[in-house]
Amino acid sequence: MNDKWPLLAPAAEMLESPQHVRVGVVITAHNVAPFLPAALESVFAQTRLPDEVVLCDDASDDDVLSAVEPYLDRVRVIRRPVRGGEGAAKNAAVAAMSADLVVILDGDDEMAPQRVEALVWVAERRPDLHLVTTPWEEFGPRVQSPGYSLVERFPVRDQRREILRWNFLPAPAIRRRPLLEAGGFDETLNYGPDWECYVRMFLRGAAAGLVPLPLYRYRQWGGQQTADLERVLAGRVRVAQTITGYEGLREDERVIAAGVLAEARFRRWAWRVREGCATRSEALSLARSATLSARQRAALCMAVSAPPMARALLLHREKKATGR
Repeated sequence: MNDKWPLLAPAAEMLESPQHVRVGVVITAHNVAPFLPAALESVFAQTRLPDEVVLCDDASDDDVLSAVEPYLDRVRVIRRPVRGGEGAAKNAAVAAMSADLVVILDGDDEMAPQRVEALVWVAERRPDLHLVTTPWEEFGPRVQSPGYSLVERFPVRDQRREILRWNFLPAPAIRRRPLLEAGGFDETLNYGPDWECYVRMFLRGAAAGLVPLPLYRYRQWGGQQTADLERVLAGRVRVAQTITGYEGLREDERVIAAGVLAEARFRRWAWRVREGCATRSEALSLARSATLSARQRAALCMAVSAPPMARALLLHREKKATGR
C-alpha cells in the first residue's frame, strides 16, 4: 500500500487520524453478461477489497446469472423485471447496501487493482470531499485517441460552476449519505443521470477530488450506451434543460446553464443536419438563443435559406475536425 496518494482537490487539510469508511462497489448491467466476469475479477483483485458488492441487472436479455454464478457468494445480485435505465439501476443497488462510500463500476468496464485503495485513502482523510474519482484508460476494439486529459482539465476551484458545464467525475466514489440526501439519481433521464445528480450534490455544497492516475478501465466496444450518438446528443439536451430549471442557481450560474443548453441543442441540430433529418423550423428556433457564437448563427441562417449548403458546410467541418 502507498503511504500517500496524489490528489487534486479544493484546498483543505488532511486528517491526521483517518476516519474509517465502509466501501461498497455498485455494478450496473444491461446486456453486458459476457463482460461481467472480467469486471468482477477486477473488483476482487483490489488491494483494498470492498466490504460490499451489489450488482443490479436492469432487465437484461442475456444470461447475467450464469455469468456471475462463480461470484454469488461475494456478490448480491438484484434484478429489475422491467428496464428502468442507468439511474434506476444505480438507485436500486445503492439502496441495497449500507456502505459509507459507494464506488461506481459499469458492468462492461474494469478497475485497476489499486483503484478502491486510492479512493478510500482519500475519503478517509478528506471528509469534506463527497465525490472522488480517477482518470481512465480505454481498452477494447474501438479504442480511440483520447480527446482530452482529465488531469489537465479537472477543476479544483469553482467546482459548482464547472459541474454545470460538464461532468468531470467519471465513475466516482460517492459518499452514500450526501447522495441520498440529494435525492439519488433521476430515473426519468435516459442519458446522463450521473451528471444531473452530481449537479444537485454540488448545489448542496459538495466538493470533489481526483487521484490523477488512470485507475479506471473503460471498454470501447460499440455496444455501450455512449456509442449511440443520437441518444447521447438528445440526452445531453434533456439534462441541460433539467439543470436550467433549478431554483437554487445563482444568476451567473443561470447564464452558464443557458449557454450549455444552447450548445447542446446546436450540436444535436448539427448532427441532424449532417444526417439529413433537420428542419428549417429547428434552425429558426435555435437562432433565437443569445449565447451562440457568430459562426453558429451563420450556420443556422444558412440552414434556413439554403439547407443543402448548410449540410455541405457541416459535413466539411466534421471531415476537417476528424481528419477523415
